[in-house]
Amino acid sequence: MTELSTSFHGLRVDLGRLAERIATLAAIGGTGTAVTRLGLSTEEQAARELVGGWLVARGAALHRDPAANLLARLGPSGGAPAVLIGSHLDTVPDGGRFDGALGVVCAVEAIEALCDAGLTFRRAVEVVAWADEEGARFGIGLFGSAAAFGCLPPGAAERTDVNGVSIARALQALGERGDPTAARFMAPAGAYLELHIEQGPRLERAGQAVGLVSEIVGIFHGRVRVEGRGDHAGTTSMETRRDALAGAAAMVLAVEAAGRARPGVVATVGELAVTPGAKNVVPSAATFSLDLRSGDAAHLEELIHAIRDAIRVIALERGLRAGVDVLSTVPVTPLDASLRDLLRRAALAEGLVAPVLQSGAGHDALNAQRAGVPSAMLFVRSTGGSHTPREDCLVADAAVGALVLARALRELAC
Repeated sequence: MTELSTSFHGLRVDLGRLAERIATLAAIGGTGTAVTRLGLSTEEQAARELVGGWLVARGAALHRDPAANLLARLGPSGGAPAVLIGSHLDTVPDGGRFDGALGVVCAVEAIEALCDAGLTFRRAVEVVAWADEEGARFGIGLFGSAAAFGCLPPGAAERTDVNGVSIARALQALGERGDPTAARFMAPAGAYLELHIEQGPRLERAGQAVGLVSEIVGIFHGRVRVEGRGDHAGTTSMETRRDALAGAAAMVLAVEAAGRARPGVVATVGELAVTPGAKNVVPSAATFSLDLRSGDAAHLEELIHAIRDAIRVIALERGLRAGVDVLSTVPVTPLDASLRDLLRRAALAEGLVAPVLQSGAGHDALNAQRAGVPSAMLFVRSTGGSHTPREDCLVADAAVGALVLARALRELAC
């Protein structure tokens, strides 16, 4: 196997092992380069078991909490609060091989590098694989870390997927009690490090393998329910219809227009469901998702109000009922400057000047940071977009990221 090595205490990252593990993990729920590994599913659980096995081989003690988060602990049981390091293993439907999963694999590889160098942990390190980060199945993004850090929205256990399966039932099917709020950490963590692919083109354009995250944008996730009246498609005149889908379509265009009209924001509708869903029936109801984001809290709030107003006006004009169900909201979250500087110095030791970037995507690090756990993120260059089978990342870049993590962990815990 090929190794990427440094002279710093003999730290080595095995490129062959890293590539093999990326491929093995991608095969769980994977077809070609596409991966579907939804949160709280048997596929996600199989991925946790695979990763757990890698860490047990290094002497880790495994624990799965009531929200199905995997934690693998190495080092002493007492002393200073543990250093957390990891990401998530779930994907969106037909997603890519690297989003989330690479952060877990590189965290494991950082542990391998430290152990191979003969270093021991003077404080505990916990490799974590957060459950259901994407929220693609139940609509609650960052689910596992929200449970762990006590910031789940009310009634989370009762939220259902498209098949009517609740979060509580999904957890029970995995052997848990069904109460994700019981996952909350009893003891504080001392720090959290997360590696993630960038999911954008900035590092590629800059010709840099890694970057540092300054803050994570604010995010509003919602679900809009539009109710009209079901009627026969052939016998109901156009002027008497109360078509829920037509109203929802106008609202979706209003969401896009509101996003285009404001700098520094993005507004997306990624899901749309129609009832009853028959070609010869005027739709009686339609439900669509809202994903609104900005790095400026005031701009995000303005966008939310504008979209709510537009939905209300369109519903009134068309004789419909409409409401917005708030699934989750997270504020703009600056990450820890001292940990970011530690990652910067670790990158410099690899001969890299890592640019500082804002994250336009939500990550579990924001829940840790908001809970008072100093948190930092390392971006690794990726290409082909994200949340798509085109998503790609060079193993050599991933190896550099793993080495940067290993250097930072050495200073924090070894």
